[in-house]
Amino acid sequence: MIALLDTNVLIRFLTFDKGRKYKKLYAFFESLEQGEMKVELKLIVLFQVVFVLKSFYKVPKKHIANSLLDLLKYKGIIIKEKKIIQRTLGLWHDKNVEIVDCYLIACLEKDTQNLLYSHDRDFDKFKINRKEP
Repeated sequence: MIALLDTNVLIRFLTFDKGRKYKKLYAFFESLEQGEMKVELKLIVLFQVVFVLKSFYKVPKKHIANSLLDLLKYKGIIIKEKKIIQRTLGLWHDKNVEIVDCYLIACLEKDTQNLLYSHDRDFDKFKINRKEP
C-alpha cells in the first residue's frame, strides 16, 4: 500500500488553517512527525505547494523553504531524493534563483561530469557544466 500527501493537506497545515474541517489535521501531522504514520511526498506536489504558497498566499520564499525543510525532518514523510530536495530548498532560500533551477543545480552539482543544456547564463554562477544546444 502507498499513502500519498496531496497539496491541499500541506497548504492547510502550513497556513495554520483553523477551520472545523481541519481539526484532525494537526494530530495527523504530529503522528507523521513522530513516525507513527508514513506517507510519501511526491516532488510534483512539493513544487505545487511552493507555487501556491508563493503566488496565492504571498508567503515569503525564505519562510516557505524553512517550513518545507522542517517538514522533511518528519520521520513519517518520505520523499525520493531527499538530499537533493534539501539542497534545492537551501539554494532557493539563499539565492535569487527560481525553485526549478535550484532543483536542476542540486541534481547536477554532485558530479562534475553532469551537463545541463540551457540558454540561461545564470547557471554559470554555480559549479555545474552548462552548454547551449
